Amino acid sequence: MSFAEQTAVRPAGADTYETTIWEGWDIGSVANGGYVLCLIVRAMLDAVDKPDPISVNAHFERPGHAGPAIIKIDRGREGRTLSTVSAVLYQNEKEVIRATGTFADLDAMEGPTLIRAEMPQIAPIEACLATRHQPDQGQFYPPPFTGRFAIAHDPERAGFATGEPHGQPEMGGWIGLLDDEPIDAVALTLFADAFPPTIFNTNLPIGWAPTVELTVHYRQRAASSSLITTYETDYIFGGMFSGDVEIWDPEAGLLVEARQIALLPKTT
Repeated sequence: MSFAEQTAVRPAGADTYETTIWEGWDIGSVANGGYVLCLIVRAMLDAVDKPDPISVNAHFERPGHAGPAIIKIDRGREGRTLSTVSAVLYQNEKEVIRATGTFADLDAMEGPTLIRAEMPQIAPIEACLATRHQPDQGQFYPPPFTGRFAIAHDPERAGFATGEPHGQPEMGGWIGLLDDEPIDAVALTLFADAFPPTIFNTNLPIGWAPTVELTVHYRQRAASSSLITTYETDYIFGGMFSGDVEIWDPEAGLLVEARQIALLPKTT
């Protein structure tokens, strides 16, 4: 089943969509937050009058689980250049994620460009450590949802995956969809929350680190089927940590900037 099918939404009345959180997108019994947010972004794209997200901000109120869900849309201003829409995903009549997005047409965007950052230096994909969940592996990583897309860790940033964390809260490597399925903005939303928590490469406990808030800024559309991703943390505070993600296309350049706040894994 394609990623597009696993993130499909169905109109179910005025500004309401039905959807399904598919099995296999979980970490333990909890669905990956980036994947669940994809369902909301898919509904927003259907509801709004612009084809591209520019910014999506999401607050995660409780875990999502495999099964049916409802998305309710609250339309904001629809302007000539930008349109805004909010949405809430519900399961069992309880709010799971509340999000707001700003949308535009990237083909119509004009103005000066300045990009001071450079594409990160990542090992060639064939030299990276591919990780994909296999049933009955009996280990924490990779969790089941990593079997739904392609991910490969840069050897310089993959110490945790070999049992030797290198001490720096950072991750990086290559990411894409299976079977070279084209990467759209919904997939970019997933990729912004797909790499393991940066703290896995430190001496902090390894475990479920639920996202509290995630903001994704979309710069342009993907041209390649495999993308470069870096994920780094500069702040750990009060039982939480923040992380900054960049997603680069080897052909097109910078695609996404994202930042999230997540809870540190519990020690007991």
